[in-house]
Amino acid sequence: MENFSEIPPIAKDVPVLDMAPLMRNKDTSHLVRELQAACEGTAFFYALNHGVPQPTIDAAVDASRRFFEQPIDVRMKVEKDQFHRGYLPAGTTQYPGRGPDLKDSFDVGVDLPLDDPDVIAGLPLHGPNQWPNLSNFREPIQAYFASVRGFGLKLLEGLATSLHLPSNFFLHHYTKPTILLRLMHYPPQKESVLKDSIGATPHTDFGLATVLHQDPSGGLEIQMPEGKWVSAPFIPGTFVVNLGQLMARWTNDIYRATPHRVVNRRTQDRYTIPFFFNPNHHALVECIPTCHSAERPPRYPPVLAGEHIAGLVKINQDYQPTNTLDR
Repeated sequence: MENFSEIPPIAKDVPVLDMAPLMRNKDTSHLVRELQAACEGTAFFYALNHGVPQPTIDAAVDASRRFFEQPIDVRMKVEKDQFHRGYLPAGTTQYPGRGPDLKDSFDVGVDLPLDDPDVIAGLPLHGPNQWPNLSNFREPIQAYFASVRGFGLKLLEGLATSLHLPSNFFLHHYTKPTILLRLMHYPPQKESVLKDSIGATPHTDFGLATVLHQDPSGGLEIQMPEGKWVSAPFIPGTFVVNLGQLMARWTNDIYRATPHRVVNRRTQDRYTIPFFFNPNHHALVECIPTCHSAERPPRYPPVLAGEHIAGLVKINQDYQPTNTLDR
């Protein structure tokens, strides 16, 4: 059994990339080379000068903290609905063969009315948001959502350019995306009642990329190719960006999805906000032209982005958890 009281070494292969040239429409040639190297390496990097104002971040973090500080019966009034919006109590997320994750969360997506054609058609992850009856919550979360979405769209341009594609290659697949913002709360690891339950079980993200704000308590850990786990600590003024399974499929594993986990080894609660930058439901994800050759044929069959993501969500969320870890 791993000793989760010991903090692993700091990852030295996770670079800090200055996104200012991309955000300000300046010369990005140097940044694109750094981006390519990072995505071919650990597929994790820190994004500095991302353009999201610090007051916007602070207000969202404060709103998140106040929500999770409410009693569980109050949080449950906005429990996750059929659109996968709302509160996910502790124990909801569980990967096959592992204990439930030691966390609870609140999901916000693209806000679609009930008469939207895709909502009527029952497309997974499409629908209206639901909001708690909590003052000064909805507005800061919506402002954060919009601001990080803007950064993400610029990031897509940089990623496309790094793959020798037109800068708008990925943007074509984000006209009605299934992007998801998740407010997350992790109690200290010592509060786990099951030996194999940690904050987030080792996994790879489902979509194209994830943009994460983490608080100073740390807890994010990345698995290196040789198998050891290393910490990706908090760096002020940055987001942590990592790639997901859809990017690995698009790039034929030239850019890959790296396993990572969360272990809150500190004594205080941990609050983070990952932003899962997922494409349109009907986006066809198939090996892009610059990533295959006779020597490297496509490794994955084409898949619709939404079907891929919805299938994975169903595996680890849409069931009755084996144990609840509500505090």
